[in-house]
Amino acid sequence: MGFIDIVFQWSLEDIFNDNLYEDQVEMIPVSFQSVEQYFGSYLLPLLDETRAALRSSMEVIARAPYAEVTYLNESKSHGTLLLDVNVDYWRNRFSDREKEPYKTLPGDVFVIANVKPETASDLQRVGRTWIFALVTNIQEDDDEDNSSSTSFKVKALEDFVSKDEAQKSLFVVHLTNLTTNTRIWSALHMERNLKIIKEVLHADSVVWYHSANMFEVSFCKCGIILDNLQLLFIVSGCL
Repeated sequence: MGFIDIVFQWSLEDIFNDNLYEDQVEMIPVSFQSVEQYFGSYLLPLLDETRAALRSSMEVIARAPYAEVTYLNESKSHGTLLLDVNVDYWRNRFSDREKEPYKTLPGDVFVIANVKPETASDLQRVGRTWIFALVTNIQEDDDEDNSSSTSFKVKALEDFVSKDEAQKSLFVVHLTNLTTNTRIWSALHMERNLKIIKEVLHADSVVWYHSANMFEVSFCKCGIILDNLQLLFIVSGCL
């Protein structure tokens, strides 16, 4: 299951549950016996960090950037729900939490709801419907400054908009951007590429070291040491 698929399956209760992964997360060991063990040890912590970021955004959702939907068209591709969305204009673009005004970017996570929520619990009231959506593509606006796009494509896991709902007001609320988290998740699943790297380096024995300030991988036979984040992003093509 993909990273976004997992995140979008969380309920509000899951997001606000600080112990969601408590029984599954193990202490990261000082050394690792394999590449798979090393990368696998970071998967659940990454998910929990993402959950905490969403919780933080939900707690201040009343002040989050939002806009009213003016056009919404649905289509499906390989079982994934795609939505072409147009909105009127963005409110709450300026925030104490951000230095720059909000600008729509790929990787943004939205809540699309039939109400503008003032609290996360508003989404759970009777008659309220909502979904998570991920921005995948942005269309250029006619405005020269292109301050924040009002036309974009998003993907979601489920269809919540009936024909009746489509005739009512819908709102898009920005929560966070998960581009970096998604890239890290992809990098953590690149074991095959790492096996190729080890073969090229003729590294028969790999020892993974954990120090207080950084994680290092030492290819013993070649004496090559790489910072783990460098390694992750080199392998995933993110640099």
